[in-house]
Amino acid sequence: MPLFARCAFYGMTAIALPCASLSGCVPSNAAVGDTQSPGTAVAHSMEDRDSLSIAMIGSDDVTADFMAIDAMKAGKLKPVYITVSGTVDAQSTAQQGVRDMAQRKADLIVIAGIDVDKTNAENWNDALETARKAGVPVALLDPIAVPEDNRLYAATMTINDRMSDATPLDDAVVAVANNDPHDREMLVTTIDH
Repeated sequence: MPLFARCAFYGMTAIALPCASLSGCVPSNAAVGDTQSPGTAVAHSMEDRDSLSIAMIGSDDVTADFMAIDAMKAGKLKPVYITVSGTVDAQSTAQQGVRDMAQRKADLIVIAGIDVDKTNAENWNDALETARKAGVPVALLDPIAVPEDNRLYAATMTINDRMSDATPLDDAVVAVANNDPHDREMLVTTIDH
């Protein structure tokens, strides 16, 4: 084989190997982080709570957002908060927040109050697909309306502080971020445990 052909072959191989490893981050028929049982768990190295990079995309209800943030902080998490309250288009701002946090490779993106409808469904799908392709799991907190494609998010979390058996929000967040077995629909609490 001529020298230039060998160089081209090795160059293409060097490019293809990293690309192949990136495609392994996206499961074919499930959301990133959507582990339902130990049998479906993907091998991973568990991150400590204080080293997890959690992004919280806010809702129009800042008070509810801060209850969730405080619950995560009480559980030794350090979420980055992106507010959408007071913006011209809260859903569009939230979508951009998802794209930004996916680019920053957050360990988990929590989206509060997502409201997918006919006018914004394509934009939400695009933003969530960006996170999916980056291998970043997404959890929807108190969603108003979810995307049709359930491969775009790992879990929905509904806050119910009256349920004594609700999972503490910080524990639910850690389970999804670390791809530990968890329910697809979770009742969570913000009450300090």
